[in-house]
Amino acid sequence: MRKILLLSFVAALSASGISQTQLENPGFEGAWENVTGAEDEPVEWSSLKTADALASLAPVVAFQEATNPHSGARCIRLLNVSSFGVVANGLLTNGLVHADFDPDLGYVYTNTTDPQWNTTFTDRPDSLVGWFRYSPSGADKGKVEVITHQDPPVGQLPAANYPEAHWVSRARYDVTTTSASTWIRFSVPFEYYNTSLPEYILVVLSAGDSTIAVAGSQMWIDDLELIYNPNLVSVTPPASQNINMGVNGTTLTVNATPNAAVVTPVTQEWKYSTTSGSGYVSFGVPETGTTYTPNFAAAGIYYVVCDVDFGTEIITSNEVEIVVTDPGANSVTISPSAPQTLLVGQNGTLMTATESPAAASSREWLFSVTSGSGYAPFTTPVTGLTYTPNFNAVGTYYVICQSDFSGDVQISNEVTIMVPSAAGIDEEHIQFNLYNNGNALSLRMSDIQSNSTFSLFSLDGKLIYSSALTEENTLHSIDAKGVFVYHVVTGDKIITGKINL
Repeated sequence: MRKILLLSFVAALSASGISQTQLENPGFEGAWENVTGAEDEPVEWSSLKTADALASLAPVVAFQEATNPHSGARCIRLLNVSSFGVVANGLLTNGLVHADFDPDLGYVYTNTTDPQWNTTFTDRPDSLVGWFRYSPSGADKGKVEVITHQDPPVGQLPAANYPEAHWVSRARYDVTTTSASTWIRFSVPFEYYNTSLPEYILVVLSAGDSTIAVAGSQMWIDDLELIYNPNLVSVTPPASQNINMGVNGTTLTVNATPNAAVVTPVTQEWKYSTTSGSGYVSFGVPETGTTYTPNFAAAGIYYVVCDVDFGTEIITSNEVEIVVTDPGANSVTISPSAPQTLLVGQNGTLMTATESPAAASSREWLFSVTSGSGYAPFTTPVTGLTYTPNFNAVGTYYVICQSDFSGDVQISNEVTIMVPSAAGIDEEHIQFNLYNNGNALSLRMSDIQSNSTFSLFSLDGKLIYSSALTEENTLHSIDAKGVFVYHVVTGDKIITGKINL
């Protein structure tokens, strides 16, 4: 095995702008080289044929496989071979093999004195994924094992004790499938033993179960990949709050999920702005705890976020709107404020406008098809303190009450009214499914029309998430927790409901 590159890098950059290191030649698509006679090994990898002892006597156990790779032109096939009364394990490593007639004395290791037999590595990946096919003999089982380590002592597999004192992390996947003729994806997390950065990475791929491997077992491996998870930040609850000046609101909590690269203490600071999406500044007395209780001395609309410093990057959370009212000033609010779903021509829940500190001199209910703007009067003006929503066309409508306090015009909160088609969902033509998939929502819908959209609203009507739909199966990452109203538009159909995240 010769080393052409010390490290190979993925083309994409992480969110922090730092490249994420991958294994060398992880799909075995690089050049293959003659070692002894016609025996080949993939560049950056070695087998028994380049062991530090008995190499000339060792059988061939690693083969270039061009038939049915998982991707590309080739993969690696490993085969357990009986030789001189013992079973030579079909193995491949990015280090160096130490072979012995006694299988108990064999191992693979990082030879730090020769760059030909080591891979320098200073990152902290979260997991290892790859693809395998397996044809075991008897109860044999294959193995994929990776350690990241420092030096000295020399990194070695197998080791006498797990973990070795100088190991930084370890990921191991045992292939126990009785037989797999089609490719199977595996994923295994790295277990970290300390907060150090490694110096090397050692990989061993084995078709058999170490010293009790069975002759004839075969394993195909392809497309190994190191996974680096993003750092995640969210603030809950995300819903807008309406509070009076100088009165505590609902306590906010920051939820920070660091990836394996984070080895320094995670810190945070709450900030606010009077402009949504920008201009965040620190509070007069910095708020640095994991929770923050909104309280503002002046009326206005404030947007609160939490900046989380992971040491490797700073991530700003989702934004929470805080509407602060002067109890002595004029105001109008609509209740209930939760979104409503109605059919065409159907009456909804009666809404009431509450004006403070006294009734307005006049008022009018308005609506728009665009959240936050474009409000217009109804064909027959609605000027009372109550309004029962009823729309004669499919769509999403945003309703407010505009109250005039003798020249001081105030606008209420916005209530979302969703009106789906009276025909509902034709199950013969549209199949729809939406379910919680961990940190994301999985949406499956057939017969997607052009300009289809998926939206998520909080129970108080705030738009939390929106995305165009162009594929039948989509995954949507939602940085929020709680009960939400979903709204799917495709053609002349609107599909609505509630989901808990």
